[in-house]
Amino acid sequence: MNFFYWLGWSISKLVFGILYRRKITGIENLPKSGSYILAANHQSYADPPLVGSCIKEPVYYIAKKELFDIPVLGWFIKQTNAFPVDRASADIGAYRNALKILQNNGILLVFPEGTRYKPGKTRKLKNGAAMLAVATNSPIIPVGVLNSDKLLKFKRLKVNFGPPVEYNSKEDYNTITKKIMSDIEKLKS
Repeated sequence: MNFFYWLGWSISKLVFGILYRRKITGIENLPKSGSYILAANHQSYADPPLVGSCIKEPVYYIAKKELFDIPVLGWFIKQTNAFPVDRASADIGAYRNALKILQNNGILLVFPEGTRYKPGKTRKLKNGAAMLAVATNSPIIPVGVLNSDKLLKFKRLKVNFGPPVEYNSKEDYNTITKKIMSDIEKLKS
C-alpha cells in the first residue's frame, strides 16, 4: 500500500468511524483471497473512501475522468488507486485497467449507477461490473451504502456487504446488472 493510499484510508477510517459512527455489516462475506468486485450504490462523493476504508486490503476505484483535471485532487486520487473512465464513451483503456487489476487478484469498487444517484431521478445503469465479472470470473459483492448523502446532518453511516455472487456468460449484461442493483437495493436498510 503506498503512502498516500494509506494516509487517505487512515483519515477516512477515523472520520467515518468517529464523526459518523459508521456501522459495517457483512464484512465476513468478503472473499479471503482472489479478486472480487465491490458493486455499490452511489449517493455522494464520500462513497469511494467510505467503502474502501471498511476493508484492510487496497481497493482500486474507477472515477470519472473530469476529477483528474482538478489541480491537487486529480493528483491525489491517482495516488490512492483511482483511475479515470470516460463515461461518455465505451472507454477501452479503463476497461483494460480494470481487467488487469482483477487478473492480478485485486479488489475493484464500481458504481453500476455510473454517477451519484438522487432518489426520484431516472437512471441508466452501466454494465461494466457485469462485463468484468464475466470476463475474469470474479465474484461481485453487492454493497449497500446508507446516509452518505446526509453528511452535513451527521447521520450515522452504514455500509452493508452482501454475499458474493458469481455470474456466467449465459446471461446478458443488462440482466446481470439489474440483478446486481436488486441485490444492492436489498442491502440499503
